[in-house]
Parts: sequence; C-alpha cells; structure tokens
Amino acid sequence: MPRVDRLEARSPGRTSSTPGRGERLRLAVGEYGIVIVIIALGAFCGLTAPRFLLMENIVTIFKQISVVAIMAIGMFMVILVGGIDLSVGSSALLSAVVTMFLANHGYLPAPIAIVVGLAGAVAVGVINGLLVEIAGISPIIVTLGTMIAARGLAQTILWIDNAWLWVRGPIFTFVAEKGVLHVPSLILLTVVLYLLSALVLRKTSFGRYLYAIGGNARASALSGVPVARLKAGAYAVSGLCAGIGGLILAARLSAVSPEVGNNIQFDVILAVVLGGASLSGGEGRIEKSFFGALIAGMILNYLTIKGIPGPYQTAVNGFLLLAAVVVDRLTRGRTP
Repeated sequence: MPRVDRLEARSPGRTSSTPGRGERLRLAVGEYGIVIVIIALGAFCGLTAPRFLLMENIVTIFKQISVVAIMAIGMFMVILVGGIDLSVGSSALLSAVVTMFLANHGYLPAPIAIVVGLAGAVAVGVINGLLVEIAGISPIIVTLGTMIAARGLAQTILWIDNAWLWVRGPIFTFVAEKGVLHVPSLILLTVVLYLLSALVLRKTSFGRYLYAIGGNARASALSGVPVARLKAGAYAVSGLCAGIGGLILAARLSAVSPEVGNNIQFDVILAVVLGGASLSGGEGRIEKSFFGALIAGMILNYLTIKGIPGPYQTAVNGFLLLAAVVVDRLTRGRTP
C-alpha cells in the first residue's frame, strides 16, 4: 500500500501542531468565512431589496444554482489535481441531446437513454484525461478542443430534428417541477450528490490521493500512487457531473437547443474558485464549491430583482472570477 501521509498534509482536517489563539482565529475565518460572506450578502440584499428574502425567491435561487453547483463537483476534482475543464458546457449539451434523441424517437426507454447520454459525457471526460495525462497536452488546449468537438457533434444530432428537441417523460417532469415533502427534487439531488462527493473525498483512498496529487504529483508518483489513472478519473467525474447538469438544464427548459450549456463552464469555474479551491491544486473543500455557486447565484438574483440587464450581470460574473483568482494567488503566495 503506498504511503501518502506526508503528501496528504494539505488535505482538510490535518494540522502539524496545536495552533495558538491567533492561528485558531485565522483557521476559523478560513473555515467559516464563506458562510459569514453569505450571511452578510443575504442581509445586504434583503435590506435593499425586501423581495430577495421571500421564501419563494430563496427556493428559486437554490433551484437556479443547482446545475452549476452539480457541475462544480466534477470541476472541483479536476482543479484539485491541478487541471481545468472547459468542455463541461458542451458535455452537458451532448448528454441532453443524446438522451432526448434516443428517448423521443423511441430507440430506447428513457432510463436507458439517460444512461447512454451520461456515458457520452463521461467519454468526453475520459478523452480529456487521457490526452492530458498520457499525451502530456495542456488541459486548457485539450478541453478547449473537446469543447468545440462535443458541441459540434451535439449540434449535428440536433439538426436531424431541425435544431430542437422537446423534453418529454415523467422522470424529467419530476426532476424539474416536483419534490419530496415539499422540498424540490433539484435541491434534494444537489444535496445528495454533495454528501456523496464529500464522503468520497474524505473517506476513500481515491479522494485522499486526489489531494496528494494536487499537493505534489511527482512525489505521489514516486510513492506508488497511480497519478495518470486518478487524474483521468477526475476528468471522467467532471464529465459525469456535466452530463447530469445537462439533463437537469434540459428538464428545466423543457427543450434542448444548440445554445444549452453555452459558456456555463465559466460559471462553474467561478463557483469552485469562489469556494476557495486553489487553482494550483491540492487545497479546498468540496462543500464550499456549493457555497461559491450560492454566492454567485445570490448576486445575479439580486441584480435581476434590481432590473440590471443581462450583459451587466455577465460583466459582474467576469469581475468576480478575476477577483477570486487574484485573491487566490495573493493568499497562496503568502502561504509557506
């Protein structure tokens, strides 16, 4: 069994010595700072736009961020090992198109069509991982290429149906509109996926190795960790999460068009970075990616209530991403 004790030093929950009072305060701010930000942001938005704190609007925010939050699970794992995945939006479209094409034309029952659609998205992730790790190509170049290729393939299938596919079936209606015990299905699904991913990252060797690889890939390899295989696995998970997000997005829109998932990769990266994951790899907490998606969703919802046009909202997203990256660079730069 490979030894990764030293390599896991940057994993959550590990400390080398008993911290002093100042260190405990710093750690507490790092641990709960994002929750404080959410509370402060909610208070500000509620005071300046009372409609913001209505229960109906709060539920709407959680439903709106569900797709980005789910896709952020896979993106977090890719960033954790020092990679990036620009193809998630196209993987989402491909998953939705393949599923609806097979189900609508009666080629496969809806549940099996969903599996095939998700398999297509996972295949994109596997290709990303293999090209990055085996061919040694930059993840930005690889995922940019698969982003274009997967979207082109999906749009080709769409043109068979005149560039439009309706979403039909009770399973999609349940996910988009129904709930359990008055809790929307989208919110329940998001929570369950985060609980599972947190369990995997904290309690399995797969999760511990991802942190180790992000901290020091070379040392991990020398310790016997199958670095290439695990990195490819992270990209495959990213593809799976993108596929799930694409199906949810299609169900919410009740249709699949060529623009589904377009540029959503930037919202997903924003959620992960706002959640405190290091772009250098090896650091971060998966649940904070959800909080990052929530912060971005709260801001955009507030701007919508205030009547701010869409292009300005896009600009705000861009500035948020830039600010988060700068803060990440400055903060990690001071870390010994």
